[in-house]
Amino acid sequence: MKTFILTIDYELFLGNQTGTVEKCMTQPTYELVEILDINNSKMTVFWDILHYYRLTELENEHPKLKKDKQLIDEQISFLISKGHDIQLHLHPHWIDAEYRESQWNFKYDRFSLHTLSEEENPEKIDTIVGCITITKQLMEKMIRDYAPGYNVTAFRAGGYLIEPFAKLMKAFEHNNIYVDSSILPGMRNDNPVNGYDFRNYPTYYHYNFSYSPSEFSKNGKFIEFPVTTLTIPVFKNMLFTFIRRFKYSDLESNRLGTGSGESADKGKSSRIKKIFSTLTKPKRTAFTTDGNFAERFNYMCRKINNNSTMILHPKLLNQHTLNILREKLKNNDIKFISINNSLNGIG
Repeated sequence: MKTFILTIDYELFLGNQTGTVEKCMTQPTYELVEILDINNSKMTVFWDILHYYRLTELENEHPKLKKDKQLIDEQISFLISKGHDIQLHLHPHWIDAEYRESQWNFKYDRFSLHTLSEEENPEKIDTIVGCITITKQLMEKMIRDYAPGYNVTAFRAGGYLIEPFAKLMKAFEHNNIYVDSSILPGMRNDNPVNGYDFRNYPTYYHYNFSYSPSEFSKNGKFIEFPVTTLTIPVFKNMLFTFIRRFKYSDLESNRLGTGSGESADKGKSSRIKKIFSTLTKPKRTAFTTDGNFAERFNYMCRKINNNSTMILHPKLLNQHTLNILREKLKNNDIKFISINNSLNGIG
C-alpha cells in the first residue's frame, strides 16, 4: 500500500459560469469523504475563504447567498468532525466580486495576492497582510466553534501564484503560517492572468525554505509541500490521449460540478495546436484525478513514490474518478493522509 498526501481546492469555478456551491463544493466533497472513510484516509482542504468572506458580507441582501453560506458552514463542521485538515486558500479577485441577477461577476485586476497593497495594515482586506490576517481569523473563528484551539498554519495560493514569496513573507510571519503547498515542480503556465514558472524548482516531497520555495534551505522557517508532478513519455502520452478521446469522451460532461473555468472560446486553431503539442512532446503533469481516467491514474500511482502530494478539485470530480478512488481505497492499494498528519508523523 502506498501513502499519499491528499489536498483539495474547495472552491467554485472562476470563469463566467461559477457553478453552484452545492454542485461544485458540498455534494462532491460529501461523496469524497464517504470514500475516504473506507480506510480512514484524511485530507487537507484548502478552503477558498474569500468567497466565504463575500458571502458573509452579502448574505442579508441575497437569500441564495445565505443558503450557500449555510451549506458551507454545515460541511466545514462535518469535515472537522471527521478529522480532516482545513487550511487557507486565497483568490483575491473575490474582494471585487459582485453578485447581480443571481450570478457572480468578476474582475481579475487583483487575481494575485501580490497586486494588493503592501501597506502594513492587518485590518484592511485590500492589503497583503490584511487579506491573510482577516481571512485566517475568519476561518479560525468559525472552526473553533467545533474544534477549540484550532490554528490555520498552511496556505495554497490561488492560481499557484506564490512567487515572489518575499512580498508575502511578512504576512506569513505575522500570522504564524509556515507551510505552503503552491508549487508544481517542472511546470509552467504562460497565462497572462495566472502565469507561473516552476521549472528548476526542488522536487523533494517536502522541504524547508527561507525567501523563496525555489531554493531549499536546511534551516528555513517555512516548509513547502509541492504538488507532485511527473513526466509522461511521448509514446505513453500518445496512448493516453487516444484512450481519453475514444474511450472516455464524455468525462467532462459527467463531472459533478456545474460551471466552467473558461471565460472565452479559445478557437479551433488553438485546440489543434494543443492536440499536436500533446502528441509530440513528453507531458509534465500534476498528480491528480482532475480530468483523469483509470488507465492514466493507475500509471501515476505506480510511478509516484510514497509521501507524494496529490491535488484534486471537488468541482472536477465525476463518478468515474470517484469509482477509481473507491476501488483503490477498498483494496488498500493507497491511503491518504493530510499535511497535518505528515507533519505530525501520522500515517
